[in-house]
Amino acid sequence: MNKGYVIIHRFLPEAQCAEMAAAVRRLLPPWEEIGDDTRDDRIDACYFPYSEQCLNHAILNPEAIHFAQRWLETEHIHYRPGLALVRYPGFKGSRDKCHIDNGNNSLLPPTATDHAHAQLNFWFYLEDVAADQAPTLFIANDDNQDLSKAEAMVAPAGSVCIFHNYTQHATSDYGRIQGQRYVWKFAFGRADHYWEGVMHYTDVGNNRHFREFIGSITARERELFRFPPAGHPYYTGQTLAALEEQYPGWNRRNEYA
Repeated sequence: MNKGYVIIHRFLPEAQCAEMAAAVRRLLPPWEEIGDDTRDDRIDACYFPYSEQCLNHAILNPEAIHFAQRWLETEHIHYRPGLALVRYPGFKGSRDKCHIDNGNNSLLPPTATDHAHAQLNFWFYLEDVAADQAPTLFIANDDNQDLSKAEAMVAPAGSVCIFHNYTQHATSDYGRIQGQRYVWKFAFGRADHYWEGVMHYTDVGNNRHFREFIGSITARERELFRFPPAGHPYYTGQTLAALEEQYPGWNRRNEYA
């Protein structure tokens, strides 16, 4: 990833991508359902934890986790919350200005010498995206913020762009008069970097969608979401009973996998 990013076409299996695309469409309606609705309170994004469980479970992609662990040089990584986002006709990007996602994701300044301090982003397209559908523009490290050399993420459904939060990128215009462009995204960062993260989710312990999700995954997977690891002194008969009450299924999935 010498450029600062890599775009992989058709990363997601076709069936999974179709399931996720249908889920996102239920959360963020397609253009044909909203038409000319340009109200300021129109919802263009939704955040983790999702009511559609297939989106929560897709975060656990083993290839993405393994790649992040290698890049961040540790097995101990945490999920950094993402969102599902839609762009409709009329959206105007910032094609003349690029940016990085560090100042809003870390208390520390960027560093060119230690990529372990750069959180790793995964941006997925769940539907085909053409050049006139507001594709994100990515600029290679060696191109010195030159937007004329940017690569537009024009890609088929199921594609992903992996980049770190020092990567220069920009938004572009939605040029069509109909349709939409969806992106579903998340990031991983080192578990010991408490100074990082655009937002946190320790406030969703009683959210029913989060409770359902956490109760359905393994002990090792729960560590990605900031839970103490198996064998931690917190876990006693009393606390495990309380966890089972809050996250039904907890004690059935305490194995590592």
